[in-house]
Amino acid sequence: MTHRIIILHGYSSKNRGDGLLVEESVSLIREALGEDTRITLLASDPDSFAHLPVDRYCSRPGRSGWDRGYLRELRHLNSYDLVVGVGGGYLRAGTVTETLKTALVHVPQLGAAALSRTPAVYLPQSIGPLRGGTRLVYTPLLRRLTTLMLRDDRSVTELSLPDAVRTPDLAITSPEFTDRFASDAADGTGEAESVLTVRAVHGAVPPLVTTLAEALAAADVPVTGYIQSSVGGNSDSDAQRSVTPGPLLDEDAYLRKNSHHADPRRVVVAVRLHAALLALRAGHRVIHLSYERKGFSAFADLGLEEWVHNVNDFDPALVVDQVRTLRESVEEQHRYDGLVRDRVPYLVDQHDLAVNSLRDAVISDAAVERTAQ
Repeated sequence: MTHRIIILHGYSSKNRGDGLLVEESVSLIREALGEDTRITLLASDPDSFAHLPVDRYCSRPGRSGWDRGYLRELRHLNSYDLVVGVGGGYLRAGTVTETLKTALVHVPQLGAAALSRTPAVYLPQSIGPLRGGTRLVYTPLLRRLTTLMLRDDRSVTELSLPDAVRTPDLAITSPEFTDRFASDAADGTGEAESVLTVRAVHGAVPPLVTTLAEALAAADVPVTGYIQSSVGGNSDSDAQRSVTPGPLLDEDAYLRKNSHHADPRRVVVAVRLHAALLALRAGHRVIHLSYERKGFSAFADLGLEEWVHNVNDFDPALVVDQVRTLRESVEEQHRYDGLVRDRVPYLVDQHDLAVNSLRDAVISDAAVERTAQ
C-alpha cells in the first residue's frame, strides 16, 4: 500500500538550515513508511525544493491571496494518511511582525492539522515566544496534535503541554550525523582557515560578534566566512560581508562534499544554529553564538555546553582562546570529539523514536478505520 503524506510549514532551501529540515523530514518519512510513499510539501518557496521527489504548493500569500492548490490541500487533509509538521522555529509571536507572518502563513496550516481527522505528527519544534494573547490561540490547537516534539527546554516549560515529547533537532539525530561525525578521527586543523559565519540579529550584527572578528584578526587566527542563508529578507550576505569582507568559503567546502572528506576539518564559530549543526555534521568543531533558546538545548543534547554562548553576552577573549585551542591542541580535539561520540547512542535512540512515531501514527489510524468499518 502506498501511503500519502503531507508536510506542512516548509520555508525555503535557500536557507540551508530550513532546507535541511525539510530534507530530513522527507528522509524520515520514507524510512518509516517506505520509499514509495507519496509526499506533498507546502512551503513558502516551493520551487527551491525542486530537487526533492515531492509534490509542492506555495503557502505564502501573494497580492491576490493564497494559492488555490495550497488551499485545496488544506481543505483535504483528511484524504492523507498522515500530516507532518516540519521541524523548526516558525510558531512564534514575539513581535508584531512575527505575529502577523505566523498568522498569515502558519496558523492556517496548524489549524487545519489540528482540526483534521488525519493523525498529525509535528517534528522537533521550538515554539514561542507567544505574546499578546497568542498562547490562547496556539495551545488548544497544539493539544489536538497526535504527537508534538519539542527541541528545547524553554518551549517545554512555557507550553506545559503534558503530551509533548522533548527530542533533539533533526539535524543531529539523522544517520548522516551519527555515522559521519562519530567516525571522524581527531586530526589537526591548525593549517586550515577557521570560519566565522554570522547573521543579523534584530536588524544588525551583534556588536560582540564584530569585536570577536577583530580579536581573531589581532590574534593572527586566519578566518574566512560562509553565507548560510541567501533568501530575501532572511539573507545573511550583507551581514557576513561586513564581518569577513574577503573571499568566502563555498558550500561544498563548508559541508566537506568533496570525495573522501578532502576538505579539512575546521574550527567554525556560527551564529545561526543550523550553520553550527551543518558544520558539525560535516565533521568540523563548532562554537555556537546563540541568539535563541534552541541553540543552548541543541548543544546540551550534544554534550557541548562548554562551546555555546549568548551572542549578546559573551567574552570575545574566551571564544578566541577556544578557537585557538581547538585548532592547535590534539588533546582538546580528542576531548571535543569524544563528548559528541558519547552522545551518539542517545541520538540514535531519538532518531528511532521519531521513525516509530510516524509509523505508529499511520498504523494506529488504519486500525481505527478498520474497526469503524
